[in-house]
Amino acid sequence: MKALRPIGMHSPLDDPQPLADTYRQTSRSPLAASPLDGRVQADVAVIGGGFTGLSTALHLAEAGARVVVLEAKEVGAGGSGRAFGQVVPYAKHGQDHILAHFGPERGERIIDLVAGGPDLVYGLIQKHGIECETVRTGLLFAGHTPGNASALEARARFWQARGAPVEILDRDAAERLTGTRYYPSVLLDRRGGTVNPLAYCRGLAAAAVAAGARLHEGSRATALTRREGGWTVETAGGAVDADQVVLATDAYTDGLWPGLAGSLVPLRAYHLVSAPLSQNLRGAVLPGRQSLTDTRRLYSGIRMRPDGRLHLSSDGPAFRNDSRAFRDKASRRVTDLFPFLSELAWEEEVAGWVGMSADQYPHIHALAPGMWAALGLSGRGIAFGTLLGREVAGRLLGRPEQDLAIPVTPLQPIAVRPFTRPLVGSLMNFYRVVDGIELGRPYLRQGR
Repeated sequence: MKALRPIGMHSPLDDPQPLADTYRQTSRSPLAASPLDGRVQADVAVIGGGFTGLSTALHLAEAGARVVVLEAKEVGAGGSGRAFGQVVPYAKHGQDHILAHFGPERGERIIDLVAGGPDLVYGLIQKHGIECETVRTGLLFAGHTPGNASALEARARFWQARGAPVEILDRDAAERLTGTRYYPSVLLDRRGGTVNPLAYCRGLAAAAVAAGARLHEGSRATALTRREGGWTVETAGGAVDADQVVLATDAYTDGLWPGLAGSLVPLRAYHLVSAPLSQNLRGAVLPGRQSLTDTRRLYSGIRMRPDGRLHLSSDGPAFRNDSRAFRDKASRRVTDLFPFLSELAWEEEVAGWVGMSADQYPHIHALAPGMWAALGLSGRGIAFGTLLGREVAGRLLGRPEQDLAIPVTPLQPIAVRPFTRPLVGSLMNFYRVVDGIELGRPYLRQGR
């Protein structure tokens, strides 16, 4: 099995972990864009070649702007190329939290924005012919306690009142789509689906280049200098003189702009990919081909890839790699759901960094005249990152405020960030204990 390299806490931008073979083998070839060499002019310089930066570049270029994208490594090398693959029409928090946090008017705009995330992603895939293992059969969400099951029922009622294709399945109906009787009820949201995130990211980059954007890989931004009428972004090989700059580096943010990295906590996220299952087993596990997530506090995604491999997101160490800490736990989760997979073999471990903001919402910051930041995806990268890029592009293009949903907020470094490691470690250990207690109760196993 291809295992993770043991590492301690370090800068996410210097992460030595390779991209997942399971993604690379089914993606288009790397773009192999040349590093920046010399001085160039642009209307907008975008720093970061992930979902947010590439969506920003694509929407700006399609509007006629001159755009230069600078990527420190290669397109998708960060969290975007390592995401689990779900395209979700939700933020990290539910609709009640959004309305309370942003107020009724802004909250409704954000709810509508996020609900349209899958349509935007799949629309771009279709428009630009992006081959990325597109599956749009819906997403399944299961409540792991009676309280969480009731919350999912409330979510279903909320979206049904808006005409969305969302429904609650009883145990028998859920079993037909999942192959397991583990959960008494499951919410099916037909708006979502899955993609190969690396392939989608590379496809966005190709679409942006085709629209006129200029892309340079291997071009880490090293300095930002204010000049008359704009900014100069320096790299080891050259410089970009731009009217405006967008920092779209999420968890991989470094010290390029003072205080920006301190507004996020980068946390490790892990997946496991199995060896291909036999044809019989492929038909028995998640036969509806929806990705399944439950309401426990830590990672719980599970899906069947188009190539017949089981793909699982897993809880693990927040700041270091140690596959021993999550591989056995992941195997137990699979056998809880599908006891007939007791001999499952894992072939690959995948790790990336997730940028968590203090409130777990993405943010747009106006750092200075002409200097923008868009980051804090908090584990909702594919759909929300694509939406965030479109929102940033809209602001740079001068679209009316009423046509935009995500507000511009002040940069606020997290006050306790120097103590992040012990605090987050303690919180995650608490979540593990509570999840373990709840999952040990007989509620889930009734009727198995």
